Amino acid sequence: MGVHDNADSKYIVIGNSSFSKLASKRPTTVVFNESSSKIQKYEDNQQNIQAENADKGNVNLQQQRKLLEEIRRNSTLIIIGETGSGKTTQIPQLLLSSGIAGTSGCIGITQPRRVAAVSVARRVALEQGVETGKLVGYCVRFEDVTSSQTRIKYLTDGMMVREAMTDEILSDYSVVILDEAHERSVQTDVLLGVARRAQNLRKLKNLPPLKLLVMSATMDVDKFSKYFQAPALYLEGRQHPVKIYHAVKSQEDYAFSALVTAFQIHRDSPANEDILVFLTGQEEIEAAVLSARQVAKQLDGQGYPPLKVFPLYSALPTHQQLEAFKPSAPGMRKLILSTNVAETSVTIGGIRHVIDTGVVKARTHQPTTGLDVLRVEKVSKAQAWQRTGRAGRETAGKCYRTYTNEEFERMKEMPVPEIQRCSLAGVALQLLAIGVDITTFDFMDKPPKEAVDVAVNCLEKLGAVKGKCLDLNRSSISQFNP
Repeated sequence: MGVHDNADSKYIVIGNSSFSKLASKRPTTVVFNESSSKIQKYEDNQQNIQAENADKGNVNLQQQRKLLEEIRRNSTLIIIGETGSGKTTQIPQLLLSSGIAGTSGCIGITQPRRVAAVSVARRVALEQGVETGKLVGYCVRFEDVTSSQTRIKYLTDGMMVREAMTDEILSDYSVVILDEAHERSVQTDVLLGVARRAQNLRKLKNLPPLKLLVMSATMDVDKFSKYFQAPALYLEGRQHPVKIYHAVKSQEDYAFSALVTAFQIHRDSPANEDILVFLTGQEEIEAAVLSARQVAKQLDGQGYPPLKVFPLYSALPTHQQLEAFKPSAPGMRKLILSTNVAETSVTIGGIRHVIDTGVVKARTHQPTTGLDVLRVEKVSKAQAWQRTGRAGRETAGKCYRTYTNEEFERMKEMPVPEIQRCSLAGVALQLLAIGVDITTFDFMDKPPKEAVDVAVNCLEKLGAVKGKCLDLNRSSISQFNP
């Protein structure tokens, strides 16, 4: 399998002119800086906003005024921000400078993955001209880079849930931003309910209100708006055109196909056009890195740019993860083999080519064994579009999908929420620590009743709860506390 000229390609090229986004319903949506004809064109064809329509500051002055007006008016707001709209980096800074966050309250921005929280916090600290950990900081597991001066705090979903265990009203925060909400991990779903509960508790206790912003580039707007009873806002982005190529026929070995495609691109493309490949897990990535480095050595001295290969997955130490974000030296090329940690939020400079294998490792519960397993599954259309968007962050790019267009059309629109396919024992214990009964907790998507019953029975057998009333037996679980 290889990549050749368009006329004789193993890939079918679509969307030569622009990168079109996944269509989704947007009720009560406000589109900033758009004429009515342009809005109609977007609704009809999902046309991509061209790069020249966005200024360097991403969120321009008119957009800022509209956005701040909506945030002041509503306690909760759903924001659909296109890739490149600046929602992750610019909105927190805007809230701070406008005074919406108050004089002492912190702005908390949650990310599904630690690499995103760390890299975005460093980027925003750089924009603010401050040292990371002062005005802008981050908090991930085993690493808290914040101080008493921190006003903008990036953290993972899990860390925010842990804070809610000791402070159910999240009193340190005046604004909470739930970013990449479409990912719907267990921690994200728990946090959606916990944040909404904190809002209501503050209202009952006549405390200063908690502003809640829920953001994503691709999400089910109807469902989120109904759950939060909140309006939706649309922010145009600065997405550059991306050509999409589909495989002509199904590929038996997606990892091999991806590597062959990567080296075909390496052979034909100019230097400094970096390549990002999406694979499924650590073992697969390490094997592919080893193969890629061996091939790169064989190509030395044959007139091709020097190739540097980087792995990127969540189990890597943070300093090794950040190596992949460093720009490639002039005349060289960077090849990054990544799991879905590079799918959202993070922008890796220099990426011009994305190779999407169309698969991901998803956690699934096996009721027969009582264990969670990681199983390789097809991605959803929303995830496929997110991956495609990685190629158009800085300039026009290309996305090579190692699956056919027919296979893409058969994909689910959205991923199944993790809470509907994994063990709930840990979730039940977390909620009990916050003071909430999992059987009555208001999830956006209710987990199966059987899964809840199994989780409760498991906690009873472990002695973590006292009887069916689900009172947390703190004495029996104190041995697990650090």
